[in-house]
Amino acid sequence: MSHFGIDFGTTNSCAFEIHGPARLHYGDEAGKPLPSIVVIDRATGRALCGRDVWNQRLSYSEKGGFRVVPPLKKLLENGDWREGQWTVPLLVAEVLKHLSKAATVGGRLGIEQATFSVPVGLPPQARRTLRKAASVAGIQVNGFISESTAALMRYWPRVRDHRYVAVFDWGGGTLDVSVLELRGHKIFERYTQSLAQAGTHLDEELAQCVVHPRIMRERGAAKAFEEMTLDDRNELVFRCEVAKCALSSRPEVELVLESYDQMPARLVLTRRDCEPVVARYVRQAVDLLAHAIRETRVSRDEIQEIIVIGGSSQLWLLPEMLGKDFPGRYKLADNPEWDVAHGAAIIEQNPGNFTLAETLGLRLSDETYFELARPGDRPVAAPSSLALALVEDSKEANIIVDKWSSEHAQPKTALQFSVQSMGFDQEEILLRYRLTEDLTFHITGQSRSRGRASLIERETGELRCGYEME
Repeated sequence: MSHFGIDFGTTNSCAFEIHGPARLHYGDEAGKPLPSIVVIDRATGRALCGRDVWNQRLSYSEKGGFRVVPPLKKLLENGDWREGQWTVPLLVAEVLKHLSKAATVGGRLGIEQATFSVPVGLPPQARRTLRKAASVAGIQVNGFISESTAALMRYWPRVRDHRYVAVFDWGGGTLDVSVLELRGHKIFERYTQSLAQAGTHLDEELAQCVVHPRIMRERGAAKAFEEMTLDDRNELVFRCEVAKCALSSRPEVELVLESYDQMPARLVLTRRDCEPVVARYVRQAVDLLAHAIRETRVSRDEIQEIIVIGGSSQLWLLPEMLGKDFPGRYKLADNPEWDVAHGAAIIEQNPGNFTLAETLGLRLSDETYFELARPGDRPVAAPSSLALALVEDSKEANIIVDKWSSEHAQPKTALQFSVQSMGFDQEEILLRYRLTEDLTFHITGQSRSRGRASLIERETGELRCGYEME
């Protein structure tokens, strides 16, 4: 039987299959991760994706009959983007269909079910949209796992005798950091955090703050980056991405533009040119890792390994800063492009085995708590109910749900909202809540007197979970 993991990324997406002793990965036609891009042909209504589409995306931008869709992973978070008949779920489904088709080699049926990796804190609505897109593509979602935790699963045989491991997953869209505790066959997320300052942001800043001013100086011109055409800006950002990757392995690279503001441009870009920008991003990333470790209340010496993964982890200044702050602790991933999907496939071998690793509690008026969900709880289909009463005349009931764990004595607010009431003492407020299969906590509140007119619904995906390895 095959077990699939899917890593749907901002820049690239891929699938990984565990089929008995075989380990197979799927992406584009060249065997690389599949670019997460879709272009809509307005004349035919068709959606196009794949490596060729990525390579020709600038040409598509120049053609009035095509629409290059904004980054799909960003669209997942609001879900209301539309172009003709195409909605976000349908567009994401096109990428997933491409991955499934790639997995039909050898007469196989493609991907029928899978576990998906997601960024830390991906909003609940985005998870539902991703689940819907998978259904359109004919894929059943058996579960979600944070990308950084999935990376640890990939290296489980190597780290299983450790107590604390950190994962530093720096990709194109986000930096995800997890600090995990290992107890026997169980893995607990002690701390997770995400930062939306990753590879694509760095490429844009290199283009705007380093390369564009250099071109203008050499031409004796004074034209702002924002005054360039959209196609010129996009092309420069793309060239900066290529140059950034090349600088990871050599001290300088030639950057060539056939046309930039209607003129060719050619320059030699060095590491020294880029270091003011790169160093700031790398410093911010390493500081986030240090912050995550402090939040776990364990010392740096107790972190036995830092797994470094993701495309941006190849930046040349990162090993230097990690080596200085965490000497001898970090290890670069063996296959950073595929390891997250590989880890998700490992979880797929035993789907649904996650549990909550922290407590969620309702803060009461006397500053005590009523526990709503506890460590070890699993997803449930039906919500639990709780009836409360106002302790004073008020036109609203303020609902605060905090979360905490044994290592974090100070609770942190997870959700906060107000339910409109009739305003009389002891008025009943009804809450319904549950832990969902999407790794989210969902809660509703309403005044029994006012009924559905007062209904408020809230949810959060910022939960820490535990997993059990066989």
